[in-house]
Amino acid sequence: MLHKPTVRGEIRSAPRASCAIPAIIVDRGVSVSCLVEDLSIVGCRVRMKGQAALSRRFVFEFPKRAIKVEAELVWVNGDEAGIRFLHRKSGEAPTTSRVEVG
Repeated sequence: MLHKPTVRGEIRSAPRASCAIPAIIVDRGVSVSCLVEDLSIVGCRVRMKGQAALSRRFVFEFPKRAIKVEAELVWVNGDEAGIRFLHRKSGEAPTTSRVEVG
């Protein structure tokens, strides 16, 4: 199991905004409801309803905006998880739908 790192003076590659956005993790055909509590262009922190055993990679959905993005699990701490969005490189074929947020 990946655990949340305990780092003082944590440095992020992109600023995160506090929020409360419902989302869904689709992992091996199972949907796990969660609440995004902070969000950036590169990832987010979510709170799940109970603890869930997640795969390393899955699809992350923002259903109210019809956005789906490939993602990977970075850390887990109880009912919280850190998630990194996997962005495609230029010229790389998409494996999920890509929608711009704006």
